[in-house]
Amino acid sequence: MPAAILGLGIVALVLWIGTDVLRMRLSFQDTALLRAAGEIQLDAAMAHLWLEEFVAGDSTNLTEVWRRFDHAEGLTRAMLEGGRLSSPAPGLRPLEGPGLRRQAGRLLQSIGELRGIARRRQEGLSRGENTGIGSQADEEFDRLFFRLSREAHHLEQGIEVQRQRDEDRSRLFLGVLMAAWIALIAVAASGMWSRERRRRAAEEALRRSEAQLLQAQKMEAVGRLAGGLAHDVNNYVNAITSQCELVQMSARPGDRVAEKMDMVIATAGKITALIRRLLAFSKQQPVAPQVISLNEVVAGLRGMMNRLIGEDLQLETFLAEDLWRTRVDPAQVEQIVINLLVNAREASPRGGQVTIETANAFLGPDYQRTHPGVRTGDYVLLAFSDSGSGIPSEIRDRIFEPFFTTKEGTEARGLGLSTVYGIVQQNGGHVAVYSEVGRGTTFRIYLPRTREDAAQRAAAPAVARPRGGGETLLLVEDNDELRGATQGVLEALGYRVAAAANGPEALAALKNAGGRIALVICDVVMPGMSGPQVVEQLRAINPAIRVILISGYTDNVVVRHGILDGEYDFLEKPFSTDHLASKIRGALAAGPV
Repeated sequence: MPAAILGLGIVALVLWIGTDVLRMRLSFQDTALLRAAGEIQLDAAMAHLWLEEFVAGDSTNLTEVWRRFDHAEGLTRAMLEGGRLSSPAPGLRPLEGPGLRRQAGRLLQSIGELRGIARRRQEGLSRGENTGIGSQADEEFDRLFFRLSREAHHLEQGIEVQRQRDEDRSRLFLGVLMAAWIALIAVAASGMWSRERRRRAAEEALRRSEAQLLQAQKMEAVGRLAGGLAHDVNNYVNAITSQCELVQMSARPGDRVAEKMDMVIATAGKITALIRRLLAFSKQQPVAPQVISLNEVVAGLRGMMNRLIGEDLQLETFLAEDLWRTRVDPAQVEQIVINLLVNAREASPRGGQVTIETANAFLGPDYQRTHPGVRTGDYVLLAFSDSGSGIPSEIRDRIFEPFFTTKEGTEARGLGLSTVYGIVQQNGGHVAVYSEVGRGTTFRIYLPRTREDAAQRAAAPAVARPRGGGETLLLVEDNDELRGATQGVLEALGYRVAAAANGPEALAALKNAGGRIALVICDVVMPGMSGPQVVEQLRAINPAIRVILISGYTDNVVVRHGILDGEYDFLEKPFSTDHLASKIRGALAAGPV
């Protein structure tokens, strides 16, 4: 046993010495790469200086310009291919990482472009053209020069990161070997204890990995559940509202049954709103801008916000009276609120206060001068303030970058604030941040004001519900309740209806009806054949037939089938009788495909 321990100790010592030699060699090679990157920047700067002196008439020698370009190009090629004896840096090791090689490739291309512009300036000067300082050629040369300098600087930073990584790995490995050597000497006294400790550490790492995998599976399952739940619930809600509207259509004026149906339809609308909110959290909700009041959205989220921030944080809201309206998707506003509340909670691990405010705001020329790119005008302000740890000034400009995060662990995605920024920019708004370390942070969300308000919309003249003229429609829907309710509504609107539960039944119905089918109303997601697949086969029989696709899914399946790009007419579930009637008349009025 002692001999084995001694032998293993000698092996560990030899490995330690060999690793240290390898570390020094790698460090030397990385230093050579760093020096080459610096020389490329110097060559570009000197070539720029010599060319400026030439075009200004202070020098007649261009040899140094081309020599500098050749030297920079040779160094860059050596980074890509390895330094040969004929290169400016013989023995230089080529870059290893694909990212660094791509940067070097772009740098080589920039050197070639800069050389080409320098050649054109020389030739233009010989022809008497203005290629001196201030000319278009000079501006183009300067632009490319600064781009090349930035690329060379970025490459140098990347090489430095690689060098530091190699150094850290080598030191880590050296430390491990040294620790192993010491551990081997102590095995005679504590061998069993060391093995037990390593076993426990491995089990703990395995438990952490299993917990992370389980969490990821839970999140994926929630997303799938949300999509499936929305599809089924929307079908049933649509069936309920359709039956209620059928009752209203047959009710006499003043009948209290119609009033009760209004209450049922309103309740069904609240169910739909809950489903939309669930889909907003699972990122499956398509954008549907509406004219809304931010006060109503914030007030509707009050209960959820209190549960989200927990008991350690105190939430206060100050909602302005007579708040202007803005045009935005309510689900996107909810996403902004949730993301900023999560950010405030994580910035306040010891508790504190969160304040949400709304106000009317005008951003004028003075504000525009300090915030370029912001349009002047009226905005609706949604402000979030917390008393948390604050944001250091050195990272404040990066907080909206995707995947940038200061949190540790696999749960730190770095997408919360970038999502907020993307939503605000998508809606023509502006985000401002004020923060002091140790004193909290305030996010100000400015969304453009819209002049349309609830009174104007309510005052719009009522439009008569379009009715059919005896046309024959083909309804394809796999949900029995919704198919029956929709068929009843269509017949009450004055249409003849052929109903089918799936693709084969739809094809059979079309063949049996001959040319009498004027329009097909088909669900998008069905067992067996999807809606677009059914439509494709129907149009193989009758290419001119008009189609309206309906769906309770708000997943990417709708976009994937091209529905939102105008390939088909589309109606989202749950739909009202008025929307259905208008969509049908619009499709029939458009004529054959």
